[in-house]
Amino acid sequence: MSQWKQIQQLEIGLLEHVDYLYNDNFPMDVRQGLADWIESQDWETAERDKSIAGVMFTNLLGQLERTWAQEQNFLQRHNLKIINQQLQQQGPLEKSMQNSVTLERQRNMDHHVAIIRSSVQMMDQAVKCIEDMQDDFDLRYKTLQSRGKL
Repeated sequence: MSQWKQIQQLEIGLLEHVDYLYNDNFPMDVRQGLADWIESQDWETAERDKSIAGVMFTNLLGQLERTWAQEQNFLQRHNLKIINQQLQQQGPLEKSMQNSVTLERQRNMDHHVAIIRSSVQMMDQAVKCIEDMQDDFDLRYKTLQSRGKL
């Protein structure tokens, strides 16, 4: 199963985070239409080498053009054509920089999620400790109450 199909099966809260990552510069329509092609590319190499990034960007535009030309849905075809035109107006370096910003946003979100997850685990432990203390108090209180010392 492709990563894109797995992403689409996430819970709604996580899908909202995915929605945050995509904007007008690289809409989800492109990700949807080119999912297989995108996932088959070596993006790490493109990230390190600007000339490879430029070639991949050109290839992406070609793939997008083929996709919108074959699209049966008129509205989707129209949207993909407009996106293709917008992407052609922006240079590969600018797109690469925007993708780097998106990648950095993703890393920041992952970091924040890890911090929140850790905080929740600590809070769970604190709650369990307090519950144990409450149980201990209740037991002692009832014991003293049954002995008539209260």
